Amino acid sequence: MERVRCLGCWSALGDAEVAVRPVKELVEELHLGEGRTNQNFIVDCGSRRFFVRLGADLPFFGVNRQREQAAARAAEAVGLGPAVRHAEADVMVVDFVDESRALTEEDLHAACDGTDGSLLKALGLALRRMHETPVPEELEAFLTAVGGSTVGWGGPHLAQWLHYAEEQNYSRLPLLPGLRDLIAELESVAGSLEPNRFCHFDLLADNLVLRSDGTIFLVDFEYAAPGQPLMDLAVLAMGCNLTPKEEGHLLSAYLNHEATPMELVRFKVPTKRTGQKSGGWAGWAPAPYFMK
Repeated sequence: MERVRCLGCWSALGDAEVAVRPVKELVEELHLGEGRTNQNFIVDCGSRRFFVRLGADLPFFGVNRQREQAAARAAEAVGLGPAVRHAEADVMVVDFVDESRALTEEDLHAACDGTDGSLLKALGLALRRMHETPVPEELEAFLTAVGGSTVGWGGPHLAQWLHYAEEQNYSRLPLLPGLRDLIAELESVAGSLEPNRFCHFDLLADNLVLRSDGTIFLVDFEYAAPGQPLMDLAVLAMGCNLTPKEEGHLLSAYLNHEATPMELVRFKVPTKRTGQKSGGWAGWAPAPYFMK
């Protein structure tokens, strides 16, 4: 906590006392999610409150803080994320979003089963706006580094993790010898790629923040990368264990029209089992299963 307390950005706010508390102590009180690849802190400085993320790069997990910060600034620029007030190699300070709360899986089920239509509409709008946002150049550079146009539906993180697995003979995943064939089969069913968009790739419920005006902020961009929009939705659907009916409602809200049978088929390829012993590749997007 001393590292956070001594950040130079606080001096610009005057002589106010800097109070630092770990987020894990305030999860219930402030309705927050907990960090997984970083340490999170709440800082009160005078009358203002900030959220601080502290964490190093994690190359084997695909986490790069420069990319994360660029993605957070891009979200801020289009009104989809809190203002970034300070950034260093391993730290980012953003405004705390007052009168807000992280969503839960129960919230997502209520939205997607038709119980909370206003939340589903807000979610669809937020995801569309993110995917319409220009991809930051730092994220484009990551895509180029791992294969550029040869990266398919699974996105750059899957391409990178698969490379690590093959190069270092990872043994945790029994499917590894036939994995590229499985991916090719899935991609043939999903069809041609759309242009890559600004994707989050870690759309867990608690990375969606419901604001007091009913709009949604997106946070925690450590896995952000150029990719296929349907992959983002697939990660959300799988992470929240949505039913097929709920998945259809999510897709329709995102598309802003009733999903066609073909659109549903393309969406279900990365989210559902395909007759193989494993499901689609979206489950590998937010977590490197190729670790030893």
